[in-house]
Amino acid sequence: MVGFDGSETSLVALDWVAERAAQHSAQVEIVMIGGTLMQDDVGRDADLAEAERRVHDRAPDAETGTRRVPGSMPEALLRRAETADLLVVGSHRGHPVWTALSRGMPLRITARARTPVVVVPDDWNAAGGSVVVGVDDDDSAAAALDFAAAEASAAATSLIVVHSWQMPVPRMEGSVALIASPIEARAGHRRILRAAVERARSAQPALVVQQVLAQSSPATALLEASRSASMVVLGTHHRGSWSTRLVGSVAHDVLGQSRTPVCVVPRGDAAAP
Repeated sequence: MVGFDGSETSLVALDWVAERAAQHSAQVEIVMIGGTLMQDDVGRDADLAEAERRVHDRAPDAETGTRRVPGSMPEALLRRAETADLLVVGSHRGHPVWTALSRGMPLRITARARTPVVVVPDDWNAAGGSVVVGVDDDDSAAAALDFAAAEASAAATSLIVVHSWQMPVPRMEGSVALIASPIEARAGHRRILRAAVERARSAQPALVVQQVLAQSSPATALLEASRSASMVVLGTHHRGSWSTRLVGSVAHDVLGQSRTPVCVVPRGDAAAP
């Protein structure tokens, strides 16, 4: 499902959906939120019809449909997306808080959606490439890893699993500072990365899986690994109401800087099947 309002930003998101639908079979629903005046309704119907033609031109075999949904952003879009496999929205890169979708908020959408959300930056250009997924040392990464592996397999591309680490702050025990060993710390994070790679290979045995262990911030590692990628996939915790902590500072930073579409996958049973 793609959120659409006729703006240039939502057209780029629509083109991303069409490119994906052209690669493998998909049902595409183009959703426009709001509309109250009769003259506005006529224009909105025309915009939706043109959007459907745009998808059909790029993905003639895709099953497409349009729908106007009353309500306001982002609530109405999120309600409609509850039965979708994937929700796609556009965003102004560098300004992820605001988008053309009725001034909706991509961060707010990704934080509250129960289905994976792809945020397509308005300067995206179609290009092949690996799927990149970031994994952490908690249970927020499992659903994102599974989604990324399936997406890479369907697109007949490779998967790059990225895990970053930084030396922990020394802790005090009495008057003595306890400093972790860099060798032990790196070995522990390598085990986390290895387990993620094994999970991806177990789920998709034919998939080519690469791994990146970076001693840097997670956002820096992901942005570096995804320069020529087709998608970046992140997990989220769904921990509250709108703020950067909803999707985490990593997703906040990546969404604001990545020229590659970013998919945020809810943890566990919060994700759509």
